[in-house]
Amino acid sequence: MPKAIGADKQRNTETLAQAIGAELTELRRIKKLSQQKLADSIGYDVSHVRQTEMGGNPTLAFLHAVSTFFRITLSEFIRKSEARVTRL
Repeated sequence: MPKAIGADKQRNTETLAQAIGAELTELRRIKKLSQQKLADSIGYDVSHVRQTEMGGNPTLAFLHAVSTFFRITLSEFIRKSEARVTRL
């Protein structure tokens, strides 16, 4: 069962990388997947998923794998992430 994220704190989305992490977390939670299950499904180590969700800079190959897994276009994934960026 995926761990609840954000119930007690607001996700920081000041950068695109942080917003991508928040979007990935939401997509994963909607599908009720653990980070490990997602990592296994897309062929990456769980640490890569974890780092991305925490705001690390993902590779284009990783983003492509994620968007393919969730059956959305990469541009849609990026667009949704961009919409999350907090404008200062």
